[in-house]
Amino acid sequence: MRKSLVVLAAAVTCVLAGCSVDGNPTRGPIELQTGKYGSMQSAPAGDATSDVAWAKLRGARLADHLIFAHDLDPVLDDGKLPTQALATVANTQTVLPDTDRLPVMKDFQYGFTVSSGNETKNDTGLNHAVYVFTDAATASAAVGQLSGSMLKDREYSKYERARVPGMPAESVTVHDGSHDKHTVAAFTAVGPRMIYTWADAPNRSWPERIVKAAYDQQKPLLDSIGRESDDRRIDPDNLLAGTVSDDSGSPLTGSVYGQRATALFYSDQSAALTALKKAGIEQFAWNGTQAYKAATPEQANGWIDFLAHDFTDETSRKAASPQDLNVARCMSRDDRSACFVAVGPYVGEAYGDDLKDAQEKISAQYGFLTKLNG
Repeated sequence: MRKSLVVLAAAVTCVLAGCSVDGNPTRGPIELQTGKYGSMQSAPAGDATSDVAWAKLRGARLADHLIFAHDLDPVLDDGKLPTQALATVANTQTVLPDTDRLPVMKDFQYGFTVSSGNETKNDTGLNHAVYVFTDAATASAAVGQLSGSMLKDREYSKYERARVPGMPAESVTVHDGSHDKHTVAAFTAVGPRMIYTWADAPNRSWPERIVKAAYDQQKPLLDSIGRESDDRRIDPDNLLAGTVSDDSGSPLTGSVYGQRATALFYSDQSAALTALKKAGIEQFAWNGTQAYKAATPEQANGWIDFLAHDFTDETSRKAASPQDLNVARCMSRDDRSACFVAVGPYVGEAYGDDLKDAQEKISAQYGFLTKLNG
């Protein structure tokens, strides 16, 4: 049985000669600098008892069946917002604005959306979502009502119905070429689910190709979904207890994602999935810091190699480990700093606006993961 966890104080101090940090015997005192984060251990998540929590959990599970933007076209190498669970009608407005009052939305249950673009030129974009409704009839009605709402929006865009070669006859596809870019959006019902894809580029052929490729790749993933689990446990492995809590209200935090869903949060999703499988990581907890559990301590360090490589850009450089936590690997670049640490099979991941912030977060998380590993 996993031991109960306690909130650590702002600074963790070891004053007994012969105690150890990082597994290396040392002479005290040892003092981990955790700042405010030492008292910010995440509480156990419990069960999804409310309607919103249940929808968010179902959305996170649906993310294990979403397409990878990078597989549609490698030019899509920059993850964007919104990439999140859709747990309420209100937050579907991040995908399709001004659709919350449509009659069919009373039958909306949950969903997930991903977005991506190009890091350098920023001339192509993608937003893709799967909405889940009560049944196939309401999903089909959603195709008509949601696309109809887009076609009626003439103030900022001039969408018109347009045929995209290769899309199913029951799909509704629309096109707007009134601005500097061509935008194509497609709506298709697949049983009780609706696939929505929006893509834009300077030429019309690219978004048409992308919406078709998105449908072709998304439908088999949905067809492969078995019977939906009724397990309401948000965090069966208690990974969130190994993270710093987050009170930002972000729809991404306070959640646990499966292996394929975890890969969605990286630029090259297929490469990330390969690395996750190599490390034996099946769950990912996202909060104020992130936590993973690899199959072995050696595989945990291999995952840190991937995280460090993913963080690297032309401005990145090695940075000092936190005080008395030499096993933590830290890096800085122009826009932020990062620190990673392995505790047995567990991996902690922390980011900060500056190095001190990242160091304090990872030092606090080291204490939380040490308790979890015990």
